[in-house]
Amino acid sequence: MPQMLARYEFKYLITEAQRKRIREVARSFCIPDAFGVMGTYWVNSLYTDTTDYRTARETLAGIKNRFKSRMRTYGWGEQDPVFMELKRRVGTSIVKGRALVSRPVARAIALSGTHDRFEALKASHQEDLEDYRNMTDRLDLRPTVWVRYQREAWVSAFPDGARLTFDMHLQAQEPPVPERIMEPALDRFQMVHWDGPPMVLELKFNGAFPMWMHRIVHSLGLRRISFPKYVQCAQLVHEQPWARLERPLAGVLL
Repeated sequence: MPQMLARYEFKYLITEAQRKRIREVARSFCIPDAFGVMGTYWVNSLYTDTTDYRTARETLAGIKNRFKSRMRTYGWGEQDPVFMELKRRVGTSIVKGRALVSRPVARAIALSGTHDRFEALKASHQEDLEDYRNMTDRLDLRPTVWVRYQREAWVSAFPDGARLTFDMHLQAQEPPVPERIMEPALDRFQMVHWDGPPMVLELKFNGAFPMWMHRIVHSLGLRRISFPKYVQCAQLVHEQPWARLERPLAGVLL
């Protein structure tokens, strides 16, 4: 069996002018994501956490081996499916499990209180769904915050798994009442603001850092940062002691 290359995600804050320059380089190596309109679409995620915000606190503390739990959807209709995701950081690399389920199944899992066995929409996703359920049950993970942003995505034209995304218009909302847990009101999302450039560039790749990505970072003098969207949003909508930092989280250099 071939050895799997480690997956990495590097983040940077950029301006609109820098996005235009980055696109010019990316077009030589990437194509727009087939999803959305010219690779642009909205990402909507319901994050779950423990009652004492374990995953948020571990992120703030810089714990190397940690995880995030979320339910991700790209539409608000009852027929729009949901991805149940566990995103683990192991040292500096990323491992993500993703299971596609129907919206009624996602709603039932979000509300907890049941030990029924649910089926993923794809048989190959069933193991990841069971992993998600086990983590949810073991740590009693509960819905914490809806996170929403617009994404422009570019994928490598070569079979190397590289991907470049621009994320903007970050918004947050507390989960609505249980019967509407998967249907937050769009007019109740709050914009998340921070000091510095307003856009998040993510460079995602397997194994070695691609030379064309290195060219982008070097030519623009970009500095890699920590920018966890979940923590930014949780800090906005929840008045919790863990959210009080001596320094702003956005733009922390790595």
